[in-house]
Amino acid sequence: SNLGYAYAYKNRRRQTFRLLTEVLAPGTRILDIAAAQGNFSLALAELGYKVTWNDLREDLADYVRLKYEHGEIDFTPGNAFEISFPEPFDGVLITEIIEHVAHPDEFLVNTSQLVKPGGYIVMTTPNGAYFNNKLPKFSECPDPSIHEAIQFKPDSDGHIFLLHPEEIETLAVRAGLQVEKIVL
Repeated sequence: SNLGYAYAYKNRRRQTFRLLTEVLAPGTRILDIAAAQGNFSLALAELGYKVTWNDLREDLADYVRLKYEHGEIDFTPGNAFEISFPEPFDGVLITEIIEHVAHPDEFLVNTSQLVKPGGYIVMTTPNGAYFNNKLPKFSECPDPSIHEAIQFKPDSDGHIFLLHPEEIETLAVRAGLQVEKIVL
């Protein structure tokens, strides 16, 4: 019913797949953090990637299993700040999640530990520099812990910060990451 939202989602999805498939070949291991209904996880598994689905809401795994058709996909529910794996991944996908956490800096640090050296993190998030954005900049929040009680809520009602492009660069460097490309 909302054509603007549908167009924006379709464009973000297309860009995300383009960025990911440019740097990672089928057969590589990908972790999809906060994967929710598994739209990316399932599509990537069908394209031949070895996908690990993750979400805080464990009950969503059963829903994703109902939609599963083929490909390699594992399910590891849990809090993105607490998950760990015996081996790092070739790639980590974090789509539309960083704006829902009170500590995006810590989130990126943890995410960076889940990807192997030379691997890739593909992140999508609304553009904080959008002229109509009313949310605060993370870099201007003296105590992000005040937002912990409201983090992890789905949809735009749960947005805490919308990161600005320069904040993404700064947070990436602090997490030991290098930004290769920002697409607006």
